Amino acid sequence: MKLAWRLLSRDIRAGEIWLLLAALILAVAATTSLRFFSASLEQGLTRQAASLLGADLVLDSSRPLRPEVLKEASKHGLQQATVTEFSSMIQYKDEFQLAAVKAVSAGYPLRGELQARRDKTQLPAGSLPASGTLWLDERLFGLLAIGFDDEVQLGDIRLRVTAVLTSEPDRAGNFSAFAPRALINAADVEAAGLIQPGSRVQYRLLLAGPAKAVADFNDELKPKLAIGERLQDVASGRSEVGTPLARASDYLSIAAIAAVILSGLAVALAARRHAERHYDTMALMRCLGASRRRVQGIYLRQLGLIWAVAIVLGAGFGALASQLLFQLLDSMLPTAELDFAWQRPLLTGIATATLTLLGFALPALIGLFRVSPLRVIRRELAPNSPGLIAVTALALSALAALLMLETGRWQLTLLLVVGGSALAFLLTIILRSVFVLLRKTFAERSLPNALLGLRELWRQPQASTLQILALSIGMTAMLLVTSVRGELITAWQSKLPANAPNQFALGIDAHDTAEFRQTLADAGINIDALYPVIRGRLTAINGESVVTAVTKDKEPNLEALNRELNLTISDTLPLGNELLEGEWANPSSAPWPVSIESKLAEKLGVGLGDRLMFTLAEGDVEATVSSLRKVDWDSFQPNFYMVFPPAALADFPATYLTAFHVPSGNRDVLNTLLQRFPTVVLIDVDAIMTQVRKLLDDVSRAIEFVLLFVLAAGVLVLLACIAAGQDQRRQEAALLRALGASRRQLMQRGLSEMILLGGMAGLLAVVLTELLAAALYITLLDLPPTWHGELWLITPLLGAALTGLAGMAATRKVWRTAPAIVLRDA
Repeated sequence: MKLAWRLLSRDIRAGEIWLLLAALILAVAATTSLRFFSASLEQGLTRQAASLLGADLVLDSSRPLRPEVLKEASKHGLQQATVTEFSSMIQYKDEFQLAAVKAVSAGYPLRGELQARRDKTQLPAGSLPASGTLWLDERLFGLLAIGFDDEVQLGDIRLRVTAVLTSEPDRAGNFSAFAPRALINAADVEAAGLIQPGSRVQYRLLLAGPAKAVADFNDELKPKLAIGERLQDVASGRSEVGTPLARASDYLSIAAIAAVILSGLAVALAARRHAERHYDTMALMRCLGASRRRVQGIYLRQLGLIWAVAIVLGAGFGALASQLLFQLLDSMLPTAELDFAWQRPLLTGIATATLTLLGFALPALIGLFRVSPLRVIRRELAPNSPGLIAVTALALSALAALLMLETGRWQLTLLLVVGGSALAFLLTIILRSVFVLLRKTFAERSLPNALLGLRELWRQPQASTLQILALSIGMTAMLLVTSVRGELITAWQSKLPANAPNQFALGIDAHDTAEFRQTLADAGINIDALYPVIRGRLTAINGESVVTAVTKDKEPNLEALNRELNLTISDTLPLGNELLEGEWANPSSAPWPVSIESKLAEKLGVGLGDRLMFTLAEGDVEATVSSLRKVDWDSFQPNFYMVFPPAALADFPATYLTAFHVPSGNRDVLNTLLQRFPTVVLIDVDAIMTQVRKLLDDVSRAIEFVLLFVLAAGVLVLLACIAAGQDQRRQEAALLRALGASRRQLMQRGLSEMILLGGMAGLLAVVLTELLAAALYITLLDLPPTWHGELWLITPLLGAALTGLAGMAATRKVWRTAPAIVLRDA
């Protein structure tokens, strides 16, 4: 160990080991911090997104909550709160107003914050209406012309108005969120006598607690759900939040993979150069009597020391990076609310260092152990390195293990390892063929100064191919991470543009549509369309009862079977819908076609040509499935499961639905609408959109920070690639100078080689990026493949410039060193 340390400290002083050590430290720091950060980020984002549900998990039921469910939740140690929602008339003096009444128990909400005020004073956090009181939203105050401490009649009881309800964390963004709103204490529901047999009531059980307890309860309860019950978490209950969260998690996995690949590549290149520079030392030690076993022990101990230093420094840098990130994202990741667990990130860092050394550094050192003592007198003797297949298999096995450890996503790992390896193998063959072709074409011709480096590339095709592939893989990782980031942010921004609809209006009478549109126009608000809505229930599929047809195999709790659907008519494909199968048909007589949302069709087990029977209040309608549509439910736009041609439902009465954007300074128009159209229901989703926008902004900032690790790893790969051939370039330059070449000629030759190397690597990187990005978009991120035209020009130019500059900076000592010194050392 003492000798190993002395040799290692000599290498450190000579600067030979720094690149290997830096690459390994970065690998540990990147994986440690990304593991800790991604876990904390997911926890923080989930906490923030859970505020849109008011809980971590919600059980929705059309029937009273079952006592056994409440007991089971208590066994898992979960916090509980109950919510009961129904519609009722509120009376104040001679005024009556239909309102959506929410009765809440103590502890509500479990996530997020309920906000209310009295006059201009905000009520303390955690406040709830006391028994005998209620809170009304601002519109009810205006519609009833009521004041604080006035009493209203709700069913059989009188309640005193004590506050203005300003924000509910779990206010739904769907059409069941009736407005205006009233909040009462759960203790007053029974006395009010409003819930009778046949009443339409929604019961919700809110649950919160440690992630594992919530997941265990979720898994246990799902198979036991009764008819009319449905479980919702952040991902399933709020798709406009769940989808970005899932994509953010996928992006972090991609970024972690890129950092791991780049760090491993830098370690492999640095270890190869380190081993080659120690061939002579190894041969001399063998000549002086050291056995191969002893020499192996010395270098393995050095490797152990490097491993320990990398773990300590890498874990320290990873912790500092995580803390810095927490400071930048303090609003999203309040550290007091997070469950810190350093053990797993630290174990990940240790495993990363171990696997990286075994998979990427050990093959080079195995060649070092095989150096013959004869090399002392015959410098051209090279050790018998392990076979290419064995080295490749070892590296790929280590890479696959690292990626599985880092991401836990075997599909993603398989896609990148197998797909990337196949592409790299194909590109290797192409590059070797290109070099052969260049040599045959230009070997006997004089080349201009700008292309002098071509001779160096085709003269050593194996080394050139390795360096170009290494550089191209490094560039691909950086391009992939940056391009995916851009596509994700663009997709999020397109979901929520600044003027996205923040109000929904439903229940508009057919005779009021023109006046409704004009009222909004007078306020400077334009609406795109009014959508007819006809309520109907799907009752049969191909002549068989829908319940029997669907539940005999699966989906016994499919929501579409347990409630009426909102049907609509349109002679064109609705905006934001994509036709997947079939054709859009508009016949003027039966049989009627119907277009169905693709995911519902899959759950129902129906396809093109199947016959569906719908039961409406005024009669039945039979239709044939003519097309399947992809509907973007994440957008804040009106969407429908079923779309008929106008003639199919022309004889059925319809109300109308629309969505529009109300600027923050023009909200008085909402009261005007309610006064002029008392039967219209307005749904305000502005608060939800504000929370979603903040969530997406935080995710975008986090993604930008993650790029730093990938860029740092990319820089190390660039330096390692240049250093890999540095010794040979140094000796060749000294020999050429001794034969009369000028310093200017050597600099032109070296610069040409570096520029061509970087340009070719950049071009290959774009090809790899386009292929891998398309595969990731289709299979993982559910985004349409995008052609990155600007990369085809920018990347080769940027690669050539950076490689040229870095190469010239690294070789500047060569031009300043006397040729005699270099040749004597060689």
